[in-house]
Amino acid sequence: MALSILTKNTSLPVGLAQPTLADLAHDDVIWIDLLAPTQAEEQAVEAAFGIDAPSENERAALEESARFSIENDTLVLHATVVARARSGSDQGPIAPKKAPAELRAIAHRREILSFFLTPRALITVRTCPLRAFEINAGRASVNLDGVQDGPEVMLALLESLVERLADFLSASAKELEDLNLRVLVSRRNIGLETILKRLGQLGAGVSQSRDSLSSLARLARYVVTHGAQWHVPKDRLTLLATDIEALQRQAEALTNDLTFFLDAMLGLVSARQNETLKVMAVVTLLFAPPTLLTSALGMNFQHMSVFQDPAGPWWAVGLMVLSSALIYTIVRLGKWL
Repeated sequence: MALSILTKNTSLPVGLAQPTLADLAHDDVIWIDLLAPTQAEEQAVEAAFGIDAPSENERAALEESARFSIENDTLVLHATVVARARSGSDQGPIAPKKAPAELRAIAHRREILSFFLTPRALITVRTCPLRAFEINAGRASVNLDGVQDGPEVMLALLESLVERLADFLSASAKELEDLNLRVLVSRRNIGLETILKRLGQLGAGVSQSRDSLSSLARLARYVVTHGAQWHVPKDRLTLLATDIEALQRQAEALTNDLTFFLDAMLGLVSARQNETLKVMAVVTLLFAPPTLLTSALGMNFQHMSVFQDPAGPWWAVGLMVLSSALIYTIVRLGKWL
């Protein structure tokens, strides 16, 4: 639970433990960020800006058609974003050791991020930490140097979200290529179960990224059409929408690559199973003639002198070996193994 505010001519938000109406309604405030807010914090922001911020359950239940609206001179936007899964049972399977560090043992989930762009400030509501909301913390984090109003903050946050998705897709494509080389090119036998689990995790992440990009694309188009009243820079937003469309195509191509690689993996699994069954069938065939001979020669008939021969056991063993050798020769000549 945290409430942070950003004022003009500053680059870092300041956290407020007990925000007052005067703190929130100050003219220099351009961004208020609510992270898993309490009811008291929500009520304080609603009173200061005259908005009705929906609860977490209400935002999760929003249908696509109700995610963008204009209420009381406030531009209301709800977007789907990708966040790291909460600790505990939500953690996904452990990735291969050669996977990029940012993708190891990380599971992702969809979250709803809400923007309320008022004439005075931007208000964001979220339920979990987002890497894209970290301020000036390296690549794919938001840079707020020189921002002067809410629309600029919103664009900076959207650009950071898109940059984070771009990094994730790029890292996923690189890891998929590494897995391709390890499995389809290498001649060593590799445990396929771990690879299949990792492919499933990558596929889920790409699917979530594709959904997030689709949501951000709709948000960008809506703001381009209706954002003039709030002085949202249209050229900058149009460029962002173009980047999102390019990333959507990349996500679709990566999904096709994942599907192809998964089919190839399943084909390898099937081939290994067939090889195992083939070996088992040949082994069974090798022991079939000796078993037949043992059954025949083990019969005790008084009027068959061959069973009374002292060399009979050696003849029996020789016939068993010869029959197995004959079957093995037929298998090798037929290239069954």
